[in-house]
Amino acid sequence: MNTVKKTGPAVICILMACLLCSSCAYNQTYIQTKDASNSEITGSYTVFLYGANHYNDVATVAILVPTNGQYTFDIYAPDWAYRTVKGVHGKDAVAMAESFVSWHPSFRRTQTAKILAPGGKVIGYEIRPLYMFTTFGKEDVMYVNYFLQDNNKIEVHIHLDYAVEKAFMGGGDNRGNDR
Repeated sequence: MNTVKKTGPAVICILMACLLCSSCAYNQTYIQTKDASNSEITGSYTVFLYGANHYNDVATVAILVPTNGQYTFDIYAPDWAYRTVKGVHGKDAVAMAESFVSWHPSFRRTQTAKILAPGGKVIGYEIRPLYMFTTFGKEDVMYVNYFLQDNNKIEVHIHLDYAVEKAFMGGGDNRGNDR
């Protein structure tokens, strides 16, 4: 009984702290993507072209957002890391995106995905490169995450795969093994 009296207040304090911290947590919803076909991309788009900033920048992606869509997209990166082209027709947007992401010598093909709102409505498209497996130990070398903020704003986080980044920095081979 004494143990309960001694640990009870501590447990309650810990639970209260957890509740307080979770209520202050950053309110965001993860947005999903699903495979798509380029033929689905019609209408007018704002095209975000991220990456291709140096001779071996494999973290490149194009994000196509409908011109009059209800969501705004914000790339979580410095302004110099991407550029924006507005008012591009669907077929031209696809051609621009494919040309942009295919510049690297290890490029194999593109992968197109639709970006889905929580209700399943398409709110944009992502076109990313897939590379030769023999170069990086995997075809897809990036993580692109979309988070819905409270004000219909989509925050986009783009990161190079850890093992690939480590290999670029000299910390291991392209499969994440230490040298």
